[in-house]
Amino acid sequence: MVQTIALVDDSVILRTAIKNVLETFNFKVVLEAGGSAELFKGLSEKPADLVLLDVFFPSENGLDILAQLKKRFPKTKVLMVTGLRQETILSEAQRLGADGVLYKPFDTDELLASIRRLNGEF
Repeated sequence: MVQTIALVDDSVILRTAIKNVLETFNFKVVLEAGGSAELFKGLSEKPADLVLLDVFFPSENGLDILAQLKKRFPKTKVLMVTGLRQETILSEAQRLGADGVLYKPFDTDELLASIRRLNGEF
């Protein structure tokens, strides 16, 4: 059951907007990170049920972060977030263990529907 969430995106503006939406719907954002170093340090201190993880960062690749994340925290669910609709990204994310992909721009209903699917709600 997803209750705690970590947001990983290099855009502080996007993280803040998503956090505000999630907290409106009683989810607890336990971590905001701009990259993998902050993510792994933060998850060691405050585990999360779900990580919303961007695919593209200025100096690293979200798919590489996903692979590390699934090795270190295999029970944590991961939704990849990207503005690029490429089959190769989707298939690689699935192969590496992502629980879903959310395409930017997304609205509140799409975000909440993705989380409900992870919780087995329809």
